[in-house]
This record gives sequence, C-alpha cells and structure tokens, in this order.
Amino acid sequence: MKQIVINRFFVALFLLCCVAASPAADAQKNTISGFVRDSMTQKPLAYATAELFQHNDLAHAVRSAFTSDQGRYVFTNLDTGRYTVILSHTSFGEKQVTIAVSGGAADAGTALLAPSAATLQGVVVRSRKPLVEQADDKIVFNVENDPTAKTESAIDILRKTPYVSVDGDGNIQVNGQSNFKVLLNGRETAMFAQNVKEALKGFPGAVIVKIEVITTPSAKYDAEGIGGIINIVTKKKVVGYNGSINTYSTNIGSHNLNANVSAKLGKVGVSIYYGAGGGHKIPGTSLMTYVPTDANAAGYSRRTLTGSRNMTNFWNYGNGEVSYEMDSLNTLSLYGNISGGHNRNKYAQDIRMEYPSAPDTVGRYTQDNRNEYPTTSIGADYIRKFSGNKEKEFSIRLNGEFGETNSFLNSLQDNAVSNDRYVQNSSESINKQYTVQSDYVLPLPKGRKLESGVKAILRRASSDFTSRERASASEDFKTNATNTDYFSYDQNVYSAYSTYAIKVNKTTFRLGGRYEYTTLDGSFTSGKTTLSQTYSNLLPNVQVNTKLGKTTLVFSYGQRLQRPSIYNLNPFVNNNDLKNISYGNPDLQPQLIHNLSAQARVTKGKTFIGLTLSTSYSDNMIVQYARMEGSTVVTTSGNIGKEKAVNLSGNVNARINADWSLSVNGNVRWSQVSNRMAASESASGLGGNANLNTTYSMNKRFTIDGYAGFYQSPVTFQSKYPLNVWYGIGAGYKMFGDKLTISAGLANFLQKNRVYKTVTTTPAFQYISRSTLPNRGISLSVSWTFGKLTENVSKKKGVSNDDLLKSPGS
Repeated sequence: MKQIVINRFFVALFLLCCVAASPAADAQKNTISGFVRDSMTQKPLAYATAELFQHNDLAHAVRSAFTSDQGRYVFTNLDTGRYTVILSHTSFGEKQVTIAVSGGAADAGTALLAPSAATLQGVVVRSRKPLVEQADDKIVFNVENDPTAKTESAIDILRKTPYVSVDGDGNIQVNGQSNFKVLLNGRETAMFAQNVKEALKGFPGAVIVKIEVITTPSAKYDAEGIGGIINIVTKKKVVGYNGSINTYSTNIGSHNLNANVSAKLGKVGVSIYYGAGGGHKIPGTSLMTYVPTDANAAGYSRRTLTGSRNMTNFWNYGNGEVSYEMDSLNTLSLYGNISGGHNRNKYAQDIRMEYPSAPDTVGRYTQDNRNEYPTTSIGADYIRKFSGNKEKEFSIRLNGEFGETNSFLNSLQDNAVSNDRYVQNSSESINKQYTVQSDYVLPLPKGRKLESGVKAILRRASSDFTSRERASASEDFKTNATNTDYFSYDQNVYSAYSTYAIKVNKTTFRLGGRYEYTTLDGSFTSGKTTLSQTYSNLLPNVQVNTKLGKTTLVFSYGQRLQRPSIYNLNPFVNNNDLKNISYGNPDLQPQLIHNLSAQARVTKGKTFIGLTLSTSYSDNMIVQYARMEGSTVVTTSGNIGKEKAVNLSGNVNARINADWSLSVNGNVRWSQVSNRMAASESASGLGGNANLNTTYSMNKRFTIDGYAGFYQSPVTFQSKYPLNVWYGIGAGYKMFGDKLTISAGLANFLQKNRVYKTVTTTPAFQYISRSTLPNRGISLSVSWTFGKLTENVSKKKGVSNDDLLKSPGS
C-alpha cells in the first residue's frame, strides 16, 4: 500500500512538471505591450517592473510583469478600457504611460527611463511605501521605513508588526495563537527550525526589508497550526556589493555579533549572513515546592528545593546563498544554513523533606546539565517565470536538513537518611529531513488564479539514550538497563493541494483543499515497542475577501493539524531526580484544529487599523501534563486536551507626522480547556497581551524610542502562569553619512530582578515554582553599513515544512 502511494505521488509530480512546461493556451485577444530602455545608453532594461492599473485607480495594480532581456513587457487577456502602465527600475526614475484598449493589440511604445544618480551614491534607498500595507492574504510591515530597525533585532521589530505579539521573554504569538511558522524569504530554514525565539533575538533588523504576516494560510501551506505564518524578507541588493556589521551587548550577560554581505558578478549573486552570541554565567535563583494531597500515600507532606542557578549559552545562525540567473525567466538558487549551539545550566540546591510523623530532613542536590543542538541544511530552487505576467510561475525545490539534539547530565543527591545517588544521563538524538516540492501558479482571465502542487517530506529520527548510576564516589557507574535503549522513528508525509481564487467586483473568493497521507514506523532495539501507523487527512480551506470603501473584510474557515516532534515522542526518562521525572510519548497522534475567523482592516492615510475575531476548537490536543505515581511526580505528553477558544485581536499602526510613529498590538483570548481523561481537570478564563511602541526622529541623525507591554498566558487545565510586564526606552544616533549607527537602551529600569511564579494543581498534588532572574538591563548596539545599494529581483521561494509541533520555549 505504501509503495502504491509513493508511486502515485511521483506520477503526480511528473504530470505537474509536464503541465507547467507545456505552452499555455493564453488568449491574446486584448493585449498591451511595450519596451523599456535606458534614456542615456538606449540599451534595453531587463527586469524593469511594469505595473498595470485601471486609469482611475492608481492605488491597486491589476497586473504586474518584468521586462525580458530585450526590455519588452506584455499584458494579455485584458478587458477593454483605459489603463495606466507605471514603469520602474532600481536606480532609474519612474514613468507612466496611459493607453486605451478597444480590442486587439495596443502598443505602448518605448519608454525611456532616466538614471537617478542619487540612488547610486549612498547606502540609503528612499521608499514611497507606507509602514504597513495590506494584500488579500497578508499584512506587510515595511521594516526599511522604520528608522530604529537598523540596530534592533527581529524580535524587537516583531513587537511592532500587526497581528504579532511578543512578551518580555521573547515568546511569540500570531493572531493570539502560539502555533505558527517563521519563514526566511519564503522558505523554512534550519535557523528557525529549533529555537525560534533565540534565533530571532540574534537576527539583525539591518538586513530585513519587510515582514509579511499571513493569518489565514491557504491550502498551499503545510497543515500547521492556526496562528499563521511570519515571512521575513531580507535585502537582496546585489548590483555591486553591500553589507553590514552589527553588535549588541547588555549588562546582564547577553551579547551577539553578526555580519552580512551581498555581491553580484554578472548573472551570479552571492548572499551570506552569520551571527553568533550568547550569555556567560547569567545568575538566578529557584524555589520549587511540592505538596501532595495525600501525605501518607506519597510518604511526605512537603518537598522544597531551593538554591542558585547560573546559565551559559552560545548560539550561532548562518545562511548562504548563490543564485544564477539563467535568463530573464529562469533562476537557479543553491543555499545552505547552519544553526544551533549549546547551553549549560548548573544548579546547587538544598532539598528539605517534611514528613507527617517524622523529623524533617535536609539534603544537597547539584546538577550540571549540558545541551547541544547543531543543525545544518542544504537546498536548491529552480523557478521559472513566464513573460507577460510575473504572477505565473513553476518551481521545483529540494531541501535536506540534518540536526542533532544532545543532552548530558551529571547530578548528585547527597541524601540525609538514604544512600547518596550519582547519575550520569545522556540522550543523543539525530534528526534528518528530506523534502521535494513542486508548485505551479496559473493566473487566469478576469482576476482568477489557480495554484496547485505536490510535496513529499521524509523524516528520519533516532535517539540513543543511556542512564548510569552509583551510590558513592568510590563505586563505578552501572548502566540502568530500564532507561537505556535506542529508538528509531521514520515518518513520511505525501501531500497535494489546489486552490482556486476568483474575483467578482470587489470580492475575492478562495477555495482550496490539501490532502496529506502519512506513514509512521518506530522501534526500540530492545524490542519493547514497535510503531506502525498510516493515516490520511483532507483539509479544506475557504476565504472570502471583500472591500467596503476603504475597509477590507476577510472571512475564513480552515482545518489544520500538527504532528508531534521528536521532542514529544522521545521516550527517554529524565530521572536525575527520582521524585520528579519526565519523558516523551511515542504513541502520540497528530492534533486536528478547526478555526473560523472574521477580520476587518482599514488603511486611512498613514494609519492602519486591524481587528480580528476568531474561534477555534480541538478535541485531541497534544498537551504536556503531570500526574503522581506513588511519591514521584511524572510529566509526559498525550492527546488528552480539549479546547474551545475565542480570540479578539486589535492592531493600530500610525505615522502621526513625518517624525513620529506609533504602534499598538494586542489581543484578548477566552478559552475553556479540559482533560478528556479526567473530567475534574478543567479551567476557563482570559489571557491576552498588548504591545505599545513609539519612535520619534528628533532630526535626521537622532532618534528616540520607547515601548511597553504585558502578557498573560491562556489558561490550562493544570497550570497558572505569571503576568509578564516589560518596558523600556532607547535612543540612536547616525553618523558618517548614515553608515554608522550607535544605539543605547534601558529596559525594565524600575525592577532589578523579576520573580516568575508558576502554580500547577492536580487532584494528587500542587507544585509551586519561583524563579528569580535579572530584569533591569542596559544595552549598547553598534551597526556599520557599507557598499553600494541597488536592488536585485529575486524569484526564489524555497521549501517550507510547517507541520511539526514546537517544543516548549521555541
């Protein structure tokens, strides 16, 4: 059966390639064509942008196209009427041509564009774009137009981005949901595959052109979570060379340094980014209390761990790409990524045990916990455009990703009334993922569009885990056979999708569906357990987009699913503390989520306002939960969650005047959650967040900014999380022709340290955790930009796999 599915998949891929390669039978009845040349040299201008507008509506382009190597552009399948063609090219001025189509071919003649010397002399390209733009399926935040972005990280910029919320620790939500995907230039990269929060903290705003937010992903995207997609688009200015070097440091132990450079020689373009950073011995304290409901059954009435912690970590993220423009319509790109790093946490704690009818005891507990997570990936894109309409496209994309997740622990429990316990645990996981994907976009007459594609994801994961113990320093370590094994896991996902969009007056209807067929095989070397599953999912997706005056209304319904990651599946038992253990669940099933939303967006002048009301439902959520077995607290994952939720999100981005901009993002979420296996474990209530950011340019060189926000986690059926509040001010100064920018910031200046309190309550016990971490921070950042800046037209998209559930903290 599996082989039949694989054969059918590759037959579908072959047919799609044949369809895309065959000449399209485009109607040529009504056309507009013309040529674009350099007014000084009279040479044809390739890659000039031709945008077609209705003569009375220059705000919304009807079509757009690139010119060929001969400088020719053409628009086909047009209705009769008057049109305006706006022609532009980087480093040249614009030109408008008005022309009437009454039937047949209309010749717009040859347009001569004059070079703009100003754009060739400096490193700043002026833009006419507003800070926020909206399209049918996405919101665009134009980062280039934000004066503070050069010295900020991506996580700082996301705080200002509509429909995105970021708390004080860098945890992200999209449209009120924690299930989302981050892409880089339209593709998934190893850079954001593991710990997206840390990756975005180190990603420099200096290289970002814009951030696109898709809150209602179409069937084209993998069946990921319901929040949406963040696509970070970086600069591709590759005529000549350009780049920047950026550094950032704080007084609480966090530092990073990153650099990027782009260059072009003939038809070959090269772009490289690398960043590294981390923290050294960042201090903290912890207090953990366990109180069982039945002290006699547990053997104790209270267990308290208190002590200190220090953390050292290193991360690095890099991306390199070489693109070759075969001609004006065909591009081949090769790219690679490196990411990951390591961290080390050391704990020194006292353990106090209180008993119902015996004296208290105090022991000593030390841990040295080291984690490594290196990842690399390589890939290739081939993209073919079609003359006459740059929206028409065929692509093939290949990607291979290779990662490791390794953890090593040394711990000692110096017990007062029982044997001491020395533990050495190691878990070494290997993750490999291979992806092949093909997509075809076919614009049709009268505002219609057909998109279809096929994709295969082949995942190979394994975990080699070993646990060794001894009772005294004089003994040799002995292997704990019950927690030593080798687990292998293979997952294959074959999918096909199609979407059809049609525009009727001011309303666009998008109908789509995605079919996914999944096979799973897993086994242990010891023969304890074998896994073999196959399942299929048909996921519908519907969106209606209409305009009422200046207001855009978007209504959507979709089903999404998320498969468990190796983090959730890994059965290794973290047993360094026998009273508190955790492990994964290799029997997890994918979770299915239904989502219905209504969105209103309006742009008036330089102000954008957005409001979204959505509701979601899932009855097999993957949740991490705790229970008590004897005297031990056990934490694992299961498909036991049931959730109903209603979310209201609001966004305002305004440019109050030429020097002052303001953004406010926020959402309120009501949810009702329950444990399907234990009716007594349920909760309902409100969560939400808000972010305020403002920037004021005192003059062309000096900028000040400020921000504030709060975050309250949605309710869960076991745990309650603290309210997180943050705020800060900053200033930046440009010098040496705007090439050097120096910025300083002061964060959370009213409170030196912050206490985070989490309470977990179950029928069998209550657990209270208090962590104290540095809060007040002073930061200094420096950014140096070099080179000449002219823009390259990139046609690449890359591979994006969006279906895996993120691990906590990512």
